[in-house]
Amino acid sequence: MNSAAPSAQHVDYALPDLYHATVLLVDDQAFVSDAVRRAFMHQKDIDYHYCANPQESLSLCATLNPTVILLDLVMPGISGIELLQRFRATPTTKETPIVVLSSREEAGTKSEAFAYGANDYLVKLPDAVELRARVRYHSKAHLNRLHREEAFRALRESQQQLVRKNAELYLVNQDYEKALARLRQLRRLVPVCGCCGKFRTDPAFRKMLDEAILEDPELLPVSGLCPDCQPGQLPAGPGNHSLP
Repeated sequence: MNSAAPSAQHVDYALPDLYHATVLLVDDQAFVSDAVRRAFMHQKDIDYHYCANPQESLSLCATLNPTVILLDLVMPGISGIELLQRFRATPTTKETPIVVLSSREEAGTKSEAFAYGANDYLVKLPDAVELRARVRYHSKAHLNRLHREEAFRALRESQQQLVRKNAELYLVNQDYEKALARLRQLRRLVPVCGCCGKFRTDPAFRKMLDEAILEDPELLPVSGLCPDCQPGQLPAGPGNHSLP
C-alpha cells in the first residue's frame, strides 16, 4: 500500500552546507522569539540567535555576521524603521537581507519599510514553513552575492598582478635590448679579422675604434690600454686617449 505524498505546504527544502543560514531576530517580546525558535528547531542548515535589546543589535551583528535579520518594527527606545536605517548605514549590515516581522498589516507601513531598505515583510507570527522558506531564500541570495564579490576581488587582484608582471617584463626586455645593442657595438671593436682570425692593426680599424670611442667615451675602458699608453704617458691628441 503506497503512502500518500506529503502536502506541498509541509515540505522543507534545506540548503546545502555552502548556504548555511545564520538568523538574528531583533524583537523585545520573548514570546515572539520562542515561536521563531520553534520554527527553526531541528533545522540543521539554520542557526538561530535572538537579541531582545535593539540598542545591542548592531554590535551583535558585527560578531555574528548574520545572513538574515528578522526585525520588529515596534520596540522601546527605538523604532524598527530607525534601526533599519542604522543597519543600512553600517558597512557590515548594509547588504544583509532584512525581513520585517510586524503585527501591522497596513500597506503604508509595508511601503515605508521597503523604502528604508527592507528586503521582505511578514505579518507576525508567520507560518513556520513559510518563514523557513523565506529565510533560506534570502540567505542563499546573500551568500551568492558574497561569493560573487569574493570571486571578483580575486579576479581583480589577479589582473593587477598580471599588469605588474607585464610592467616588470617590459623593463627586463628593455634592459635586454640595451645589453644586446651594447654587445653588438662591442663586437665591432674586437681587433680580430672575421675571416682569417688575425689581430687587426691596420689604420682602418684604428680609425673605426677612434670614432667609436669619441662617440661613446665609456668604450675606452673596454678597449683597454697597454702599459705604454696609461694615463700620463701620452699627450692628448688624435689617436691618443686618456682615462678621465
